[in-house]
Amino acid sequence: MTQNIIIQTLRALFIDLIGEILYFPIWWYSQGLKRTALYTWSSIKNTARNLSLPIMFKSLFKPMFGQYDRQGRVISFFMRILLTISRFVVFIILTIFNILVLIFWILLPVVVAWGLFYNVSLWKQ
Repeated sequence: MTQNIIIQTLRALFIDLIGEILYFPIWWYSQGLKRTALYTWSSIKNTARNLSLPIMFKSLFKPMFGQYDRQGRVISFFMRILLTISRFVVFIILTIFNILVLIFWILLPVVVAWGLFYNVSLWKQ
């Protein structure tokens, strides 16, 4: 009786393990890809919000610190241009990084499978 329970347990574990291994690519390219894409999109939106890009574009022609004289407006305009350009460059760099992470997510199983097959073929020679 005990041996029968152990055999049934091992059989269930192996069937579950094989099922998980076979389900992995389906999950990776469906739910996993969806979650990663949503995370990438929210990360890009949060980056724009954290860098306050929309606010910088809206307040580009407004003087800083309430300086409404000519010098204050000129200095404020050039400072905001400089800040906007620098923040936009940082935003572009972080967006490219997020897109590269998404591409890495898509290509990782393919690269791993290719590496396994390549190394197995070298091992057989």
